[in-house]
Amino acid sequence: MKKYVVTASLLAGLSMVSGAAFAQTSGSVGANVTKIDTDFGDADAYGVDGEVIIPTGGAWSAILQGSYVDSDDTDGILGGAAHLINNGGNNAWGGFVGLTDSDDNSSYVVGGEYAQFFDASTLALNVNYSSNDDTDADAYGINGAYRIFASDNLRFDLGASIGRVEAGGNDADIYSLGAGVEYRFDTSPFSIGASYRRADGDFADADIFGVTLRWNFGDETLKQADRKGKTFTGLGNALSTF
Repeated sequence: MKKYVVTASLLAGLSMVSGAAFAQTSGSVGANVTKIDTDFGDADAYGVDGEVIIPTGGAWSAILQGSYVDSDDTDGILGGAAHLINNGGNNAWGGFVGLTDSDDNSSYVVGGEYAQFFDASTLALNVNYSSNDDTDADAYGINGAYRIFASDNLRFDLGASIGRVEAGGNDADIYSLGAGVEYRFDTSPFSIGASYRRADGDFADADIFGVTLRWNFGDETLKQADRKGKTFTGLGNALSTF
């Protein structure tokens, strides 16, 4: 049931946007494949995700996200998030709330985020708190990314995160480092990307590889999308790294 609540909330948010504002929206829809190698075995996952960035007046914008991930070994995971950001030209800041659900096992997250825009790069970070009532788990995290634009349509990403989970009287820490690249074909709405992340935790370590194909709309380059707010959509939260 909660899966449908998330989807309905995203659609309701879009329905409240005026026609003029909707004409200024931007975003993307993507399909991805992920391979995860852990101490306990390997897994492949397949997913779709997307976001829409909606100007709401002045320097403010709303970002609505949705995603679905499934694999042969686990139940499908449906997620949604909403951001409210203020874009000052050289920087942006704001906050977000989100919800994920898998077979009625649900987690929510709240956090704050900030980005500093340089001429050919972006530094972005968030701090977040996540909770899962079904497993009685609470998590705290800090995520950061430095994105380098070799050109307006070629972006290299460097990322790091620190997370801590408390569940059933036990604590676990996890650290991750990652790198990625995305290229958007000139005069085309399509882009391709690849990423790698290494996660080291108290209970398990993992190597995570990903490949993505995206369709972009409402802007002409990856750099334009980043400066409108998309830089916030891939930072993640503490529970998502476990």
